[in-house]
Amino acid sequence: MRSDLKKMMDYCTYCPKMCRFSCPTAEATSSETYTPWGKMEIARWVADKTVSLSEAMVVAAYQCTNCLHCQQYCEHGNDVPSALAELRRTAVENYAAPAPVYTLEERFVAANNPYGLDLFERARPFWPEYGAKKKPEILFVPSCHTLHYFPERLAAYFELFEKLGVEGVTSVETPIQCCGAPLDDLGFRQEFQEVAEVQYYSLKDYRLVVTDGPECCNAFKNKYEALEFPLQKKSLHLMEFLAPYLRHSNYRSSGKIKVRLAYHDPSFLGRHLGLDELPRQLLEEMTGFAPLELSWAGKDTLSSGMEGSYDLVFPEFAEKIALRTVEEVASRGIGKLLTADAKSEATFRRLAGGRFEVQDFYDFLNEHILPTAESEAKP
Repeated sequence: MRSDLKKMMDYCTYCPKMCRFSCPTAEATSSETYTPWGKMEIARWVADKTVSLSEAMVVAAYQCTNCLHCQQYCEHGNDVPSALAELRRTAVENYAAPAPVYTLEERFVAANNPYGLDLFERARPFWPEYGAKKKPEILFVPSCHTLHYFPERLAAYFELFEKLGVEGVTSVETPIQCCGAPLDDLGFRQEFQEVAEVQYYSLKDYRLVVTDGPECCNAFKNKYEALEFPLQKKSLHLMEFLAPYLRHSNYRSSGKIKVRLAYHDPSFLGRHLGLDELPRQLLEEMTGFAPLELSWAGKDTLSSGMEGSYDLVFPEFAEKIALRTVEEVASRGIGKLLTADAKSEATFRRLAGGRFEVQDFYDFLNEHILPTAESEAKP
């Protein structure tokens, strides 16, 4: 085991659980075992061979959404998910991981994505003609979660590109329908490396690779780079790609927003990619006011329970985590919640049960930005 990971385990083991309150899985399970302290202690025991490898031991390593919230309150900046990833890989290699972990592997074998379905088939009716007519310098890669939950959104994205005068963007069917992050999340390191290699050679010739998935962008920028598949300099999240167009294009908004509006930060977007202030700035510049802030926001945002494929292993606890955000929004009388992660959006919508509207950040932009002709005609 790498010495830096062992050092992090040691630091967590001797810490008096100062970050306990920040851990979504510890809160959802009401278990001290699943605090960062407990998980790292078990990981250290297994690494030191103090205890034998078993599903009862390694299940603790999967009680983590990889959201990095605990790192916000760690004096040493410990990266708990990276340390636990080592135990997950050992568990997978020794067939000691929880059963749902292997279900994910089966789905990837069946369809090259975590859903086990042909996601491109669902999206083809919404595939834009606009992209095919432009020089393919920029590739837009929708996340597998967008393709699964909201395949119609692909058309909305390209409509927004056209309104903002974005040219040279295309979207194609890549050989694998996922960046592979779910495989790496759950411990399938070799399988993830194989996916990353195929994807890299599919993407490397484009000037820019843009994706709407926070975890996808993190994979392209950071995980692929660690495997020496260098996409970091050409990978952009959709939000940072659109920012200069939103700030410099000649467009007009459809008018004032007549609802109490809040924004939920996807944890990978805010903490892993550092894009926490940008969505607020863009919303304020377009609407004239800043969105309402949730109790936990920005770099301090709560996990939605959907990150790191946690929901595939512990769906009941994932839902409990998501409910914390849903109940706060409902109790405060907020009329609309925006987010920029398709899987979180789908979960919030289901749990909200009509008490408030949940909308995609880019759908919101597209809805309120007028087409050029309409914008010029508007007094």
